[in-house]
Amino acid sequence: METPVRSNQHLPALPAMLAKSLLTLNRVDNSCAEKDELQQRFVTDPVSRRALAAYQSTFGGFVSEMPLAFFYCLAQRTHLAQMLDPRFPWPAPGLVHVNNTLQQHANIDPAQGFELHALVKLPARGPDVSPRRLRPQFIVTFYQGDQQVVTCESTYQVMKGQQHEPGRKKAPLKPFQPQPGWVHQCHWQLGSGMGRRYARVSGDFNPIHLHSICSRWFGFKKPIIHGMYMMARAQAKIEQASGKPATRIEVNFKRPVVLPARVQFWVSEQEGRHRYEVRSADHSQVQLDGEIQLEGL
Repeated sequence: METPVRSNQHLPALPAMLAKSLLTLNRVDNSCAEKDELQQRFVTDPVSRRALAAYQSTFGGFVSEMPLAFFYCLAQRTHLAQMLDPRFPWPAPGLVHVNNTLQQHANIDPAQGFELHALVKLPARGPDVSPRRLRPQFIVTFYQGDQQVVTCESTYQVMKGQQHEPGRKKAPLKPFQPQPGWVHQCHWQLGSGMGRRYARVSGDFNPIHLHSICSRWFGFKKPIIHGMYMMARAQAKIEQASGKPATRIEVNFKRPVVLPARVQFWVSEQEGRHRYEVRSADHSQVQLDGEIQLEGL
């Protein structure tokens, strides 16, 4: 069933939405429901130079004037506004990011604001639906005037409180052998407070990233780093090496990175494709992978 598109409204301020999101923690959805859609439209003011500069300085290396990864920060704010809608059946805090795609369609004017067309695809739910299938998809399309400039597609996993499945026993480690064409670029050392520092520049204050007291409610003994922090770091690193801005980013979040952590960054460039992986310190596990397309390729 499709719901009517609501008229444009200014995207609500983040502090107010964060406070309201705590009120959704008491949502308990045990009803049966078919697939559904929620649609809304928002408008935003131009991004402040200060906010953009703070984001860019967190990573360094960006060639893009407005990095494509930055648009997730605006999209995620839109997601939160839609999660506060009474028709959204799950608590806003604790949702885990599964994958994301960002695509630039046209030149972006940093001096202009945006009109956001927001769509949430709600999965079917009920007692017989596996918790693994509770993955709402958020699609945010950015417009400047009548021109579509960016599309952000995000999938989340609903976490059922403290019902996080226990980890499987680790298999014996095998000697790591990189596939042909893959090059180790660098490692990233992520401190225990990295989630809080990134939250301040991105606006993503999901409690699973902030402190172990909060993350335990959602099945994680320690906070996990934002997946989009690592994706943005990958974009900055690849842009810096190539001297070209990214126009399309794909990322799949394989395993959460529990803080503090040391991870390895690997890149494969073949026929204009820049594939990347973030691996655990011992190289045994892929934490996230994806592909970045650069301008002109």
